[in-house]
Amino acid sequence: MSKPYKRDHAVPTNLPTLTCVGSADKLSEQGLDLRNTANKPLPSWLLPKLTAHAFKASSRPDAILFLPSTVCSSRLTTRNPNFQQLAKDKKLNPYQWEVHLIKFKFCEDTRPDPQLQKAKAQHSMLIANLNRQGCREVKLHVILVGVMGTIYIDYTDKPLADLNLDYHKIKKLTHKLNEHSIRHASALIKTRYALQYNKSNNSHGLGPGATAHNPPDPH
Repeated sequence: MSKPYKRDHAVPTNLPTLTCVGSADKLSEQGLDLRNTANKPLPSWLLPKLTAHAFKASSRPDAILFLPSTVCSSRLTTRNPNFQQLAKDKKLNPYQWEVHLIKFKFCEDTRPDPQLQKAKAQHSMLIANLNRQGCREVKLHVILVGVMGTIYIDYTDKPLADLNLDYHKIKKLTHKLNEHSIRHASALIKTRYALQYNKSNNSHGLGPGATAHNPPDPH
């Protein structure tokens, strides 16, 4: 039996629908200026056989971890260049790559599975292309955190453990994620209630900026 929840918090039932907002299309829908927004594409050497159109349309996880299956140091030296240089120089073939795709997502605290399935569907083509290229192993690690701060055993702790974080680092990281989520969720809720309160006052003829305790000046 799966144990999805680690901490319980009171969760409002009227939270908005959650969606991934990392893509340029999603940011444009919000009317945001993207000229100074960092939106790095995948490295060109990652999928050299794809057409330019297919490569541009490829999904981009939050992080990609490459581990060569051959024994070599990850330190950058004159005798041992980094992984990116090895790949560019074609000295490390894809069948020697162990690729870990990392995706972080917020989810509804009581329903994490829909966001997990969205992440899998979002990166399914990228995984297929990497496998088709002959990569030794391709894994997707989806790390979920509830919007109200819920930390999951199966959906938060386990993906982090699969990335070789030890127990203490996982506890430290999830504690920060829990605090971060609660702090921002609380701020959003306060802002929403403040806006609703002001709207209610205005609808009762109190005027902009006025409240029941601070009525507008009749003059």
